Amino acid sequence: MVVNTETKYGIDLKEIFLLPNLLSLSRVLLAPIIIYFVAGKTEQDIIICIILMAVAGFSDYFDGFFARRRGQISQLGILLDPIADKLFAAALIVALLRYREFPLWMAAAVIARDLLIIFAGSLLLGKKRPTLPSNLTGKYYFASLALLIFCYVVIFPSGERLFLITTSLLLVASSINYGRLFLRVSRGEEPPVFKDRPFYRFLRSAGTAIVCIYGFIKFYQEVLLRIIK
Repeated sequence: MVVNTETKYGIDLKEIFLLPNLLSLSRVLLAPIIIYFVAGKTEQDIIICIILMAVAGFSDYFDGFFARRRGQISQLGILLDPIADKLFAAALIVALLRYREFPLWMAAAVIARDLLIIFAGSLLLGKKRPTLPSNLTGKYYFASLALLIFCYVVIFPSGERLFLITTSLLLVASSINYGRLFLRVSRGEEPPVFKDRPFYRFLRSAGTAIVCIYGFIKFYQEVLLRIIK
């Protein structure tokens, strides 16, 4: 007997065994392990957390890389990748609320935004375009959120303050962009084509460079010197 694993939305459940999708799932499996070491709070626990979060970061990069390189871009993968990211971030945020004094208002804002995006995506199921396309502010927001989580995991006060501000601003901007995208897609319109102007690229590059330089200096002073002692 042949079992049909394809859903009515064109998602083939057998695609879960594709390498990019397995890499996406690995981030969900890493979350409870990282949480275990976050609870420890020793310098050795922090070092292990840094290593595991680096592994999670590499998996986030390579799932997209292999999907494009091996021609394994799938509908399941398009849905699974952002969901895995959101589950990974949400699990760590809950742990940081318990063990690292992560701001409750930020946790509520992050989780509420993700739930709204998942809910909006569910309303689009069955339409011509079943998922909301990613946007540049959303990618910057998630990168800033990942760095914010990292700063709280490794107890990096300057980084916590810096990325609380940038994550808050990008959360608002990306939420507005997703709202506009949802309205257009729900009406059956094509999402707008993003035109990346040289001036905007320069501002992003300059801002990223400044944040990286400041962050590396402070990270060395507040985290690496503490661990080395």
